[in-house]
Amino acid sequence: MEFLDYVIGISSIVIILLTIKKAGPLYRWVGLSFLMLAVISYMTVAPIDEPFVSLFGSLAGLLSLLFVLPCMSVVISIGRYDQALGNMISSGPRPTATTLYRRTSLVTYMLTLFLNVATIPVVVSAVNQKIKSLGREKIQQFFSHSLLRAYAFVLLWSPTEIIVAASIDITGQSYITLLPTFLVISILFMSVDWYLHSRRYKGITIDALETEEGSDPQYLTKKLLQMGIAITVFILLVLLFNSFGTQTFLFTVTILIVPFTFGWALFLKRGKRYRTLAFSRVKGNARQMHGLFFLFLSAGFFVEIFPYTGVFEQLDVMLHHIYENYTVLLFYAIIGFFIFGLALIGFHPLISIALITPFLSDVVAAYPYGVSVLLIGAGLCTIMVGPLNVTPTILAMQLRVSPYAIIKRNIPFALVFLSFIILVAYGFSVLMS
Repeated sequence: MEFLDYVIGISSIVIILLTIKKAGPLYRWVGLSFLMLAVISYMTVAPIDEPFVSLFGSLAGLLSLLFVLPCMSVVISIGRYDQALGNMISSGPRPTATTLYRRTSLVTYMLTLFLNVATIPVVVSAVNQKIKSLGREKIQQFFSHSLLRAYAFVLLWSPTEIIVAASIDITGQSYITLLPTFLVISILFMSVDWYLHSRRYKGITIDALETEEGSDPQYLTKKLLQMGIAITVFILLVLLFNSFGTQTFLFTVTILIVPFTFGWALFLKRGKRYRTLAFSRVKGNARQMHGLFFLFLSAGFFVEIFPYTGVFEQLDVMLHHIYENYTVLLFYAIIGFFIFGLALIGFHPLISIALITPFLSDVVAAYPYGVSVLLIGAGLCTIMVGPLNVTPTILAMQLRVSPYAIIKRNIPFALVFLSFIILVAYGFSVLMS
């Protein structure tokens, strides 16, 4: 195991050196900030018990999952599931603005389970021409709400979401015990969002909307059934394999994605096509991840050094005092708004969660279920508002606007969602204590 840590550490250092020039400006400067802070901290607090090389690579596992995720989008593409769902958006009689919003939101919800960030360009291309009559401002609002909110809601319970996997590994909770809670929260907030937009779009019509051909209800039902069976089988496989041995939930999901998607492609009799596309997309994905590799590996180095610093000791004393002397609700609120606040200034939620994890040992031991709900909910709530999250960035590129023009439209809703998550996490902590 120690040898493996050395290999991961050395590989991480090499990747940092190779990607520093290829990372985008924002990723480069944030990553460099973490790297410089880590180096200064290491020189200040040395000697540290751990060898220098082994301090790198603590977030490498998260990048491994992001690296293989395109395999999911490949099988969705060769099975033409994305086309079937795209046709569903405008099938039948010309829909109202409310109906179109709900269909867009629902298709985003279903596709995100498999396509992840690739969902955004698929849905935008299917809907963009149909809502031209709404005007620039309303189009931005339409997509920032229907796509980013549905995207966050479904990832609450997605086994392939890295925040879910990382949080489960931190708290030691079982995915299957958390699934019902997040499914209910997900459906509840989708319903609330639909209700709000039924009032917002009441009386608004969509002009010049043409009905798509090829949206056969039987064909669509077949595709939906196949997707439903596939995600159910994948969840069961993850739970089965995770029950053997001591490997992390994140490791199990990462290892299973490639064989599972290949088996699915064989079922569709498209194995050869899958191999060609999967190799191409994974290779292309690696090129596009230079910024994430540099940021996460640099942040991982800082995360490993941080617990040895004097700043950590002071924060630990303060948070421990709050936990011991005040209500757990206040402690949860501090953690939740810490993750949310850092997201607004550019921190990825995974980095925020990694930074806060060393302070959570006592509360995790006492309330593992509540902390799981808090970390997953708070982390995924930032998808709607985080400028360093890939999803708002891709949507902004599709609409040719600034990411801040997209995320500002979701801040009030995200704050309500976060507050609800904090209350639910507190409620479970009280009930299960």
